[in-house]
Amino acid sequence: MPTVCELQIELKRLGVRGYSGKKKAQLEDMLNKAKSKKPETKQEPKQAKPVALLGMKTEQAVPDTAPPLANKSLIELYKKIQSLQKRLDDNVNPNEKKQTENTLDKYKIAFRYNRKKFMDSLKTMNKTELRKMRDKLQKQLLKTKDNDEELILRGQIAEIGKLII
Repeated sequence: MPTVCELQIELKRLGVRGYSGKKKAQLEDMLNKAKSKKPETKQEPKQAKPVALLGMKTEQAVPDTAPPLANKSLIELYKKIQSLQKRLDDNVNPNEKKQTENTLDKYKIAFRYNRKKFMDSLKTMNKTELRKMRDKLQKQLLKTKDNDEELILRGQIAEIGKLII
């Protein structure tokens, strides 16, 4: 028999909320309902996801001219992609699904374009400029409390680190 603490940990891992202050029987019911809704998957610790894990293949073409959404930052685009992907994963009607897929494609194109622009800018910088940019991103990383922003910033810092060494 699992303890109340173990049940709460399992509920937290499954992303269930509202388990504090519940009795053991209530926690077990919540856990059974949560498991029946989600298939059992092995949870690994969060690591920086490569762009390919956003549902984008790295070999997909990047437009030469700036797409309409290219004025947004990588972080904004990433968050929007995640929310649109979540909307698709949820139950949506067929009309809304088609519209969401079209919007998602536009955001992915803008993300790829901005990512390529960032990578190209790194290639033109010398090591001093790269170090300054890395320091600026690290300061921004220390200030952030958002997981998505942290993910993007860590990826950018890692790319700069590859070029400095």
